[in-house]
Amino acid sequence: MDRIRYLAAGLLCLNGLIHVTRLGFPPLDATFVTVVVTFGVAYLIIGGFLFRNSRTAYYFGAIVPFIGFSVGLCGGLMGLLAKPSAWMVFLSILDAAIALSCFYLIKEKRKEDIR
Repeated sequence: MDRIRYLAAGLLCLNGLIHVTRLGFPPLDATFVTVVVTFGVAYLIIGGFLFRNSRTAYYFGAIVPFIGFSVGLCGGLMGLLAKPSAWMVFLSILDAAIALSCFYLIKEKRKEDIR
């Protein structure tokens, strides 16, 4: 279970760094950049708590990337159909992997608590 937790934490931190580096690029839209960077900071914070094995971070690690995946999928599909972006696909895959890992961690933690 620790391997899955470290995988989720590492992917969260990687995804957070990718989102935060958006600050260095010329802004397309200030609101867009603010949302992306906010998600990046949230990913970094949750990833840090996952490294410390915080139980609450399991839930936030499942919910926040799932929201990011949903927003990215809905907003990205419109942009993806007009102008394909490999980064959007990559970030969506990362979000899905993180959310699935955290859902698995929640399930396993509940099994441990029942025993």
